[in-house]
Amino acid sequence: MNRKSILAAFTVILMILLLLPPSRMEAAVPAHSESFYVNDFAGVIDQKTENYMVNYGVKLHQQTGAQVVLVTVNTTNGTPMEEYATSLFNAWGVGSADKNNGVLLLLSTQDDDYWAVPGEGLEDTLNDNVLSRILSESLEPDFAKKDYSAGARKTYGALIQSLGGIYSETVGTKNYVSDNAGVFKQVTKDYLNQSSNRYAATTGSGIYVVTIKNSGDKSLQDYTYAKFAGVAAGPKDVMLVLDIGGDNYHVLQGKAIEGTFTNERIGGILDAVLEPEFAAKDYAGGATATANAFYSFFLARADASQDAAAQSSKSAAAAGTKSPVKSNINSKPKPVSVSTGLKIMGVYLIIIALFSLAASGRNRLIARFGSRLNPFNQQNMNRLVTRFGSGSTMRQRRHRRHERHRSEALNHSSSQSSFWGSNEGGGGSSSGGGVGRYSSYEDENEGDGGSTNGGGAGRYSSYDDDDDNNSGGGGSASGGGGVGRHR
Repeated sequence: MNRKSILAAFTVILMILLLLPPSRMEAAVPAHSESFYVNDFAGVIDQKTENYMVNYGVKLHQQTGAQVVLVTVNTTNGTPMEEYATSLFNAWGVGSADKNNGVLLLLSTQDDDYWAVPGEGLEDTLNDNVLSRILSESLEPDFAKKDYSAGARKTYGALIQSLGGIYSETVGTKNYVSDNAGVFKQVTKDYLNQSSNRYAATTGSGIYVVTIKNSGDKSLQDYTYAKFAGVAAGPKDVMLVLDIGGDNYHVLQGKAIEGTFTNERIGGILDAVLEPEFAAKDYAGGATATANAFYSFFLARADASQDAAAQSSKSAAAAGTKSPVKSNINSKPKPVSVSTGLKIMGVYLIIIALFSLAASGRNRLIARFGSRLNPFNQQNMNRLVTRFGSGSTMRQRRHRRHERHRSEALNHSSSQSSFWGSNEGGGGSSSGGGVGRYSSYEDENEGDGGSTNGGGAGRYSSYDDDDDNNSGGGGSASGGGGVGRHR
């Protein structure tokens, strides 16, 4: 076979390798959820449990830099649990970049399996024996019963505590509930108060829930304003008022958050969460679900708010000094798929083959003519004559090389992206108008709210999806391994 035939064969092999479809073993990595710490893609975790886990996930991260991330999926579509969990861990950057102290827990309901992946920085704290014990004691009993929410909550807490965090605490006793209409049982009032005291410490936002039999001579909007000021609600707080007798409700947010917790965002929550329960006169269920949805919004941004505040403080203290950039010395590259590996191998083989062909041709010329060049070839004759004949050419080549390096040096730059932080603006009540509930039987707004620039929202508003996701991640990578289900 001559050289042209060999080159043609290798070209065909390379094209086949490049056209190979991705391997089935290559995991497709989804984007993480808005809350980052809990990613319930399978829809098996209730909102109360999710908020509880996210709250203590944020606290752990703020205290230690470590992160515990929960993921639920229906199925990994044939990808091994370890590979799928590791891909998620690496793609999302779980844990602190310098300490590599994150852990990801994956539950696959249809595959009836689970897997936990720790970062390299946790090799001593969360070794295989410790992880196996946590999964066996905290997850397996509930997972076997398909009570995924209960098992996830227990396991998440065990992981938080193993990393030095807290998972329960004595919360404050501030009263956030005024049930003037008498429609809540004590258990509902206790839950709303405990949740607001617990989550306000993390998010900076308290949620007040008020029920009245009728707003009387005042419009519901005016009543809400007066009540907001009367309880000395803060600029990041929210008040939900349920007018039972007037069959109406109103929400008012503090001035500092009206730019992020917008009327459109609130309206979307009210339409989807409160309205069905309120129409069915399940006021306790509607108030609880709405408060949970509000806190889900604030908890998803708690890391961003605290990081922005901390960064602002550091910038003021540094006064023009630059912080060193952290590098993840423990991180490893993401696993390479089978098809990608074959393509890389094919390219290497072709390069080796071309070098071998060139070396073989050179050896034949040396054996025949005593030189790497054929002296009877006209092109080679010209090269031999002019090879050292022009010093200016060599100087010009050096000059071009110098200019190229200088250009590269000038063009070398790095960029940084800023991260959104919430407005910490002034106190007192909101300056906006708000929106009341719209009756399904009349065309006019019974809440007397109107559509204004701030402060509250009501029924039939569009949902705002323009907020940035908070990853809270650090850019670390897993060193592989982990522990799965033992059956």
